[in-house]
Amino acid sequence: MVFGLVYYFGLKQGVGAESLSEFIQAVHLDTHVASSASALRQLKQRVTQAVEDYQSAQAAHCVPRKDQGICVGADETFFGLPVLVLLELSSGYIFVETECENRTYATWMDQVNQWWQDSPWQCHYLVSDGAKALVKLAVSGLGCVSVADLFHALRALGKPIGRALGQRIAAMKKQQDKRQKQLRKHHEGEDGKAFQTLIENNETALQQVQQDEKIYHEALEQISQTIHPFTLDSLQWQTQKRLLTDLAAPLQCLWNLAPTYGAHKAQQAIDTFEEQINSFAQGIEAWQQWVTIALDGQTQDRALRNWLLSRLLPWVYWQQQADKTRHPSLKRRYQDAASDAFDTLFEHDITLQLTDQQRARWVLWSQEFCAKYQRTSSAVEGRNGYLTKLHHARRGFSEQSLSVLTIIHNFDLKRQDGTTAAQRLFDYNFPDLFEWMLDHIGDLPRPRRSAKPQQMKPSYAAVVPA
Repeated sequence: MVFGLVYYFGLKQGVGAESLSEFIQAVHLDTHVASSASALRQLKQRVTQAVEDYQSAQAAHCVPRKDQGICVGADETFFGLPVLVLLELSSGYIFVETECENRTYATWMDQVNQWWQDSPWQCHYLVSDGAKALVKLAVSGLGCVSVADLFHALRALGKPIGRALGQRIAAMKKQQDKRQKQLRKHHEGEDGKAFQTLIENNETALQQVQQDEKIYHEALEQISQTIHPFTLDSLQWQTQKRLLTDLAAPLQCLWNLAPTYGAHKAQQAIDTFEEQINSFAQGIEAWQQWVTIALDGQTQDRALRNWLLSRLLPWVYWQQQADKTRHPSLKRRYQDAASDAFDTLFEHDITLQLTDQQRARWVLWSQEFCAKYQRTSSAVEGRNGYLTKLHHARRGFSEQSLSVLTIIHNFDLKRQDGTTAAQRLFDYNFPDLFEWMLDHIGDLPRPRRSAKPQQMKPSYAAVVPA
């Protein structure tokens, strides 16, 4: 229990030794284990060392397969000095997580080379917010495609118009409430009629702005639904030409709103997004090539390959998207696409010709590769949020503490299926980190015992007369 307190709360949540000491004394464990803050700091250091020893013990199994493909995301978070974070997006495994003095290309490359140089990894694309150093890291450093982060792109696209719409609606509602109060005071005569006319006009204007807001949200939603490797309507592979065509309508809606809401800033945001469309298309093409190359090593049967690429992959992909998204309308749209793809899948002769075992094998293969299509670096953003919380709790990171947090992320944090990032990336069943640590860390420190014999205090019954 004490090792668990130090590991799960002291290391993973940043709880201080004083708080842990207070808890141990409150539950009367201090009679069995050293509970002072200084003793717990020493114990925390032993736990930290055990976590590092665990990584060293598992290093032999952290070896990529020949030409193993990966897709990575990179970003920085700032705590005085920037912390560079680069992780493999489909598995969540962190390759780089370190505090550096700057975030230049040279600094990034120094960190990346520690695992990239002379390794058999094959990086297919890097997703980022488009910082120049990260684009160069992808193209020149890793030799892969640089893909714009759709999360950042949509946020930048919608922010000027969304903010202007929100401010306009809030101001009009406030004005409406004010005139309603004035109408209640002057509900009779010419003043009352004038206020009633103003309220009606304001209500009409408010409805128009709310309609514009609906158009704005629908446009952003349509853009998000379009940037996928398969089209929602025809379930065919997405192409650059089709992507440009399908994005034209929602972007035109935003262009129509921009002069009224956001003006120059909104127009600049749309221009910037349009410049990134080629990057989104390149990301889709890079994934398509990855799938095709991987399929070459699995089968040379042309009919089976066509069935996999045109029938099975679309169904698996939209099913995964429907499971992942929490947005109600998007979930319904993806579920409809998955349902249509399922019907198309079972209309094909090969689906029924394969045995259950064969179908299961190809479904698992498709699930693995559909998970490798990543259009955002949200996993990196989530990691940055976790580090921010711990940075404030601990008032900073040492090099060792940040390294240990990286190990815990890779080998201990689990998804719903019970797998860790290291298991997903290296396809190896690593031992449980906490259980391994308990077997290798040794005994708990004992509480101090006084050399003098303790005198028994007289009981209450002995000193109070009956």
